[in-house]
Amino acid sequence: MTHFPFSPSLYWMLLLVLLFMSSGCGGGSGSSHDETRQKVNDALYKVMVDNNVPGLVAKTSLHNDEPWTVVKGVANTATNEWMKAEHKFRVASVTKTFTASMVLILADQGELDLDDTVGKFLRNVPNGDQITIRMLLNHTSGIRDEDPDGELQRALREEPLRKWTPWEVFNTYTGGKPQGSPGMEYEYSNAGYVLAGILIEEITGKTVQKFLKESITGPLELNNTYFPEGPTIREPHAHGYDGDKDVTHSDLSWDFTAGAMVSSASDLHKWARAFSLGYLLSPEMFAEQKTWVDLPRGRGEIKGGLGMVNLFGWLGHSGGNIGWQTNMYYLPEQDAALVVLMNKLSYDGSDLLAGQQAFARVADALVPGSLPLWYLEAVMP
Repeated sequence: MTHFPFSPSLYWMLLLVLLFMSSGCGGGSGSSHDETRQKVNDALYKVMVDNNVPGLVAKTSLHNDEPWTVVKGVANTATNEWMKAEHKFRVASVTKTFTASMVLILADQGELDLDDTVGKFLRNVPNGDQITIRMLLNHTSGIRDEDPDGELQRALREEPLRKWTPWEVFNTYTGGKPQGSPGMEYEYSNAGYVLAGILIEEITGKTVQKFLKESITGPLELNNTYFPEGPTIREPHAHGYDGDKDVTHSDLSWDFTAGAMVSSASDLHKWARAFSLGYLLSPEMFAEQKTWVDLPRGRGEIKGGLGMVNLFGWLGHSGGNIGWQTNMYYLPEQDAALVVLMNKLSYDGSDLLAGQQAFARVADALVPGSLPLWYLEAVMP
């Protein structure tokens, strides 16, 4: 999720890194590998320079080869600390891939059905007797990120350390009133994913962090992936920037299970494959996850599933919060994975397209022809 003077769903629809040292490691050998690596490196350098991004970490792989990590720029502009491969980032809406997976795991365990209504488990949800769990996960619930009183926008500017409860966030987004008609159309909803987190905690009797560790990060050994408590990030971590302003020290409880998580490039690279191939789900539940809804303006080639985005066959998610941009995608047909973590996203929207350009340039470098020309022309400066 991103907060700008316009709808966060418009940012997400656009989708998903200065100039200092770069390094690469891992990968196979041979001229074709070297050529692909150089294209990826050049693509990331171009995005960084065009958008004045301080630093990035990217991890890519192709055809069962060893992953290759690219590290560029600085993690902290005040100290000129170089970026490192192990640095953690806030990953914004890539959080939704974990949230949806936790819900699907609960469905596999028989704790819920995707077509159960939210009202079966939670009281006082507007239209709760009509909104199904499936609708929460595929953004067709009718729940909107309206923030009718402007309280969330104000608090994010003036009270970055404020601690929010999940219900406070949900009610601030919705005004506690019914909004759109459930099941009628796709509308990207962070509030819906906050409600999904509330649902997880209600059903399990555990915090989302505890259930995340039990069900996903523990089994997959994603040791740098977690929901933070309070405004700090575990060391080592990158700093995030809104223009030149360091916004790292912020409490993201307002984003909860819609976008509050922290991770690293290595963890997300591992998760990209596990998530996109359904490692933790039954075949039947994985098929449910890939029940697609066409996204607006996607020409039938950009689709949404249950916490999963299908970008021309690339499966995963992107995310942006002020200070941070993330891409995590996997192309099953080519066994190609890409993760790009960048430490800048500005409130004024001046670098809004950086994430989208990073995905497009890296995906095209890894698997030429995997993205249509109309899309490349639309996102490239």
